[in-house]
Amino acid sequence: MYTNENSIFNMSPGFRMVLFISMTGLSMILGGLITFSIVAAALHTPFTDIQSVLLRPENTSLTQIANAFASIIGFGVPALVVAYFTKGSFASNLGFKPITNEKQVGIVILLAFTGLILSGALGDLTDKITFSNSIRTWATNLEAQYKKALMAMTHMRSIWDLLLAIIAIAVVPAIVEELYFRGTLQKIITDWSGKPFVAIVITAILFSAFHFSYFGFLSRMSLGIVLGLIYYYTKTIWLPILMHFVNNAIGVAALYAVRNNPKKIDQVMDSNLTYYWVIIGLIALFILFKQLKKTTDGV
Repeated sequence: MYTNENSIFNMSPGFRMVLFISMTGLSMILGGLITFSIVAAALHTPFTDIQSVLLRPENTSLTQIANAFASIIGFGVPALVVAYFTKGSFASNLGFKPITNEKQVGIVILLAFTGLILSGALGDLTDKITFSNSIRTWATNLEAQYKKALMAMTHMRSIWDLLLAIIAIAVVPAIVEELYFRGTLQKIITDWSGKPFVAIVITAILFSAFHFSYFGFLSRMSLGIVLGLIYYYTKTIWLPILMHFVNNAIGVAALYAVRNNPKKIDQVMDSNLTYYWVIIGLIALFILFKQLKKTTDGV
């Protein structure tokens, strides 16, 4: 489907950003209201009790579905609206272009594992940064809330629970978040500034901030930069989606593997590598991106 060349379809990057921010605010509010209304009706629970109810282990499946549904509205709708009201192919505006070389798939999977190494090392580095007592207390409380929500999302008892978790926590976020951050936001900032690497970094910072985890901020920012570079070099959203999925799926599978051992669950959630692995991770990323760029030469 192609949008026409008239009126709003010729809007500038600045106007696209205004539309994008406006739709994000509206979609986040609507996503929360619609999701909370469905949950309240399903559990016969007042709005004021929904958050605490969704943290209960017996409601894990509903929590996963609700979170996926809210993500689809909150992240998916702004990306779809901006793509529709932008000149050109709707699918192309979202980044849905064919993968040009099958080698790219293997390289991106290796980048996903390398990104985990870098993320773990940056998590350790963040933990070693000196804070005032008040900031550390705030950061620790924020992290505790994040882990509590994650545990509510990943309480798995069977293989069917694992499959649902992979769909809700790995598949859905990988698609809608990549359409939102790389396919839309990064592209708008690139078109606006003319500086793709600035756009990649800004998008990565916002991507990490959306996860509300202080000690994981640098880790997710590095992941965002890697995802942004993959999209920049390959020009297809499929490969960032693939890496995002692999990254999330590994985390879900690891928690499922230790589901009956609370101590190991804490270890998986807090797993960090010694900070000097940052150097090793960066070297590996440099080599892999060099190979990825070779697959795009002449494309």
